[in-house]
Amino acid sequence: MPSISYALRNNLRPAIVQAGTLLLCFGSGLLLDSLQHLGPTIVVLTTVLGMTLGRTQRNRGLRNRLFALVTLPLISIGCNEVARLFVQHPNVADTLFTAAIGLSIWMRRFGGLPTRLGTLIALPFIALLITPVPVLPGQSSSTLRSMMWSAVAALVAYAWVWVTQAGAERTGFVESPPAAPHQGARPTQSSQRIPASTRMAVQMTLSLALAFVIGRTVFDPHWTWIVLTAFIVNSGNRGRGDVVHKCLLRIAGAGFGTIVATLISGLLPAHDNTAVVIILVTVVVGGWLRTISYAYWAGCVTSVLSLLQGYFGEGNVGLIGERLLQIVIGGALAVLVAWFVLPVKSSHVLGRRVRGCMAALGDARKAAQDAPAEFALHHQRFAENLAQLELVAPSFIAHRRLYRLRRRDGRHPADAVDALRACAAPMAVVAARESEQAVAAALREIGQSMRLVGEVYGTARDHAGKTPAQPQKA
Repeated sequence: MPSISYALRNNLRPAIVQAGTLLLCFGSGLLLDSLQHLGPTIVVLTTVLGMTLGRTQRNRGLRNRLFALVTLPLISIGCNEVARLFVQHPNVADTLFTAAIGLSIWMRRFGGLPTRLGTLIALPFIALLITPVPVLPGQSSSTLRSMMWSAVAALVAYAWVWVTQAGAERTGFVESPPAAPHQGARPTQSSQRIPASTRMAVQMTLSLALAFVIGRTVFDPHWTWIVLTAFIVNSGNRGRGDVVHKCLLRIAGAGFGTIVATLISGLLPAHDNTAVVIILVTVVVGGWLRTISYAYWAGCVTSVLSLLQGYFGEGNVGLIGERLLQIVIGGALAVLVAWFVLPVKSSHVLGRRVRGCMAALGDARKAAQDAPAEFALHHQRFAENLAQLELVAPSFIAHRRLYRLRRRDGRHPADAVDALRACAAPMAVVAARESEQAVAAALREIGQSMRLVGEVYGTARDHAGKTPAQPQKA
C-alpha cells in the first residue's frame, strides 16, 4: 500500500491542479448563471463535470481530447432531456438513466473508441444525481435553450480541464502521465462464456433499478444518495471482493464525510463563499490521500457533494440520518447484486493481471540478455500491467490482514502483488544499464520475485478454497 510520503511526493500537485480546475469550473458556472439566469443546475453541472473529467482525461492524447470535446456536449444535451423528465415523467427518466449507465459499461467489451465513448456517457448523468434542482428553472426558458446551455457547460468544463492539465504539465508543475495502454478494436475474450463487461453492465443496471425503486418509494424527495452510492460502489467492479471492500470504505468514508459536511453546511448560509473554500481544500486533501485508501477519497467526495448542495440551500442537518441510511442501503444493494448476479470472481481478475505482469517480466529478462534494444518496450508493458494490478490489489491486501489473524502460515495471493511490486526498482536498474554487474544483480532479483509469485500461486488458496490459475512462468 502506498505510504504517506509517496502520496506527498506524487499526489499533492495533481490534487492542487484538480482544485484549480474545480474553482475555474465553479466560477464559470456562476458566470453563466448570472448572465443567462439559468439557475444552480448549470453551476453544478459545470463543476461536477470538471471534477470527474479531471480524473478520467489525464492520460488522453490530442486525438482523444478532441473526440471528447465533440461528443461530450452532445451527450450533455441528451442528459438535459433526462433531467427534464425527472420532473415530468420520473419513471421514464429513471429507466433512461439506468439504461444509459448500463450501456456505457456494456460498450467496454468492444474496446477502443466505444470504451472512451462509454466513459463520457456516464459523466453528465452522474451530475444529475448531485444537482439540487433537476432542470433549468424559469417558465421563459425553452427546452431548446436548456439543451444549448447544457452543451455550453460541458464545453466550458472540458476546456478548463484541458487547459489546466496541459498548463501544469508544460510548466513542469506535474509530471506528464504515461500514455494510456494501447487498446485494439476489441479486447481479448476471456474463457468466461459471458464477458466481464456484460456482467458488470447487468449488475450496474440491476443495482440502479433497485436503488431507484427503493429511493422513490421510501426516501422521496431526497432519493439521490442511494442511487449515487449504488453507482459508486459498483463502478469499476473488479470482482466480488473489490465490491465488498469498496462498499465498506465507501460507508466509512462517506458516512464520516456526510456528517461533517452536513453539519458545516448547516452552520453556513446559502451561497456563502466559505463553503467554496472548504470544497477546494477538501478536493486537494481527497486527491492527495486517494492512493493511501479509497475511504479518504469517498469521504472527501461525499463532503464536496454535501457542501455543494448546502451552498444551494440543501444543507439541512436533519438529513444526516437519512443520507447515512441511504448510503448503507445503496452499498448493500451493490454488494448483493455483485455477489449473486453473474458474479465476477476477484481471484480470476487478479490471476489475469498477475499473468500479464509475469509475461512482461519474462520477455523483459530475455530482451535484457539477447536484445537490449527491445527492453524498453517490455519495461513499459510491465509498468502498464503493474498499474492495472494495483487497481485490484487493495481488497486482497485487506483480506490478507484477516487471513493472517486466523492463520499465520501459508502464502496469500497478496504476497504475489508484493513480489511484483518489488520488481519495479530492479527493472529501472536494468533500463539504466549503468554497469553489467548492476544489471546482472537486478535480473537475479527479478528472477527471485518471479519464483515467489509461482510459489504463491502454487500454494495460496482463494476464499472458496480453490487454487487460482497458474501464471505464466519466465
